[in-house]
Amino acid sequence: MDLRFSIAKLAAFFLKFFLRLLGSGGTAAPGLLALRLDPKALEKLNSYISDTILITGTNGKTTTSRIIGVALEKTKIPYVHNREGSNLLRGLVGSLLNGTTIFPKTKKPLALLEVDELTLPSVISQTSPKIITINNLFRDQLDRYGEVDSVRRIWQKTLKNLDDSTTLILNGDDPSIAHLGSKTSAKKIFFGIEDKKLSLSGLPHASDFTSCIVCGTELKYDVVYMSHLGNFRCPNCREKRPSPDVYAKEISLDDESGFKANVVTPKGSFTIKTSLPGLYNVYNSLSAIATLIELNIPIQNIIKSLRDFEAVFGRNEIIHVGGKKLFVSLVKNPTGFNEVLRTIFNKKKKRYSFIAINDLIADGRDVSWLWDVDFELMKGKTAKTYVSGIRASDIRLRLKYDEIDTKYLDLSIGESLDYAYNNLPDGETLFIFPTYTAMLEIKRFLAKKGYGKKFWES
Repeated sequence: MDLRFSIAKLAAFFLKFFLRLLGSGGTAAPGLLALRLDPKALEKLNSYISDTILITGTNGKTTTSRIIGVALEKTKIPYVHNREGSNLLRGLVGSLLNGTTIFPKTKKPLALLEVDELTLPSVISQTSPKIITINNLFRDQLDRYGEVDSVRRIWQKTLKNLDDSTTLILNGDDPSIAHLGSKTSAKKIFFGIEDKKLSLSGLPHASDFTSCIVCGTELKYDVVYMSHLGNFRCPNCREKRPSPDVYAKEISLDDESGFKANVVTPKGSFTIKTSLPGLYNVYNSLSAIATLIELNIPIQNIIKSLRDFEAVFGRNEIIHVGGKKLFVSLVKNPTGFNEVLRTIFNKKKKRYSFIAINDLIADGRDVSWLWDVDFELMKGKTAKTYVSGIRASDIRLRLKYDEIDTKYLDLSIGESLDYAYNNLPDGETLFIFPTYTAMLEIKRFLAKKGYGKKFWES
């Protein structure tokens, strides 16, 4: 019996219990306490689980892992998951400790873990994962992550030590992610999009990887789907987009209402339909599908998981309030914000918007990224735009340069949202674009009013 680990596990359990009594989610503190009492807690938890699946990338980690979770439930596979989105070591340990008290030892659960980009190397070394799924790599929180190529090099160094007992699920349309497969002995599965009608006219100005990783030559694109994602090739060396093993074609996007697509996999083709909106969610769905195919999940359960999927809190979540709707979509970097705007403002209909920008540690202190967002997509398509948050003045100034009028209220985010909702015409939707901590504040405010769940219950 490992007394140190037993004490750490018991202490974490009671801390989480008391935090819930106080009305707090307790997503990280129990894990932090466990790690203080036993620094090897994550490594020791391997004996309590069957296999480990890691999901990482700049955008889409939470949505991807939730889709996988729904399919596991439909297949009746027990699993433990950091559903609350706490993806640092303390959050992973806290979730695993909580999950392993639920399942009997005779049937160990699968660990489905959403992992922070910089935490990935440490988690890999302590968990020996069966599958590592990497969605994308975009500029995000420069004050914490640094330049994107620094993150890519860290990943490359870690993944080259893997053997064929691990499977890498990689976004083949992202040159930074596709290249990760060239320096490892791990099994590789690539996913991507094959639908030229959805191509942009060229690379957006906020694209991050536009030069060949091997030789530095400017990449050529036959098709561009979003940011630097598409069918790329280097005119100077052999670096090019790998042929996808899992891909979507005949994609039909329906504004904020979802999409339909035909998906081709090594185990056959099938049609999916989901309420997840936007091209970015096509990629999230593909990464989940590729992972589930590798886990031998029945195709009918994959189709049902996407059909029945409900948006994660703040990730394209639709909340019905009376005869009005609130559409909440987290924004945290230029690529993510651009794709949300492209999805919502793709028609002439004028929208009601609420943008809340904070600059706390979880958001990233540097808000200069707002100047790389294509707010011109909103021009001429806004009925009313409210701004709020700690950096409301910054977003207000940024929108002024695109000639978008805004209304600022010297109130808290919740009070400002209340005002915006009360002045929203019946039958309309208020599109809410918050940074991470602003999203949590909005969620708490709505939960107090009886709309939606607390974030750890979502």
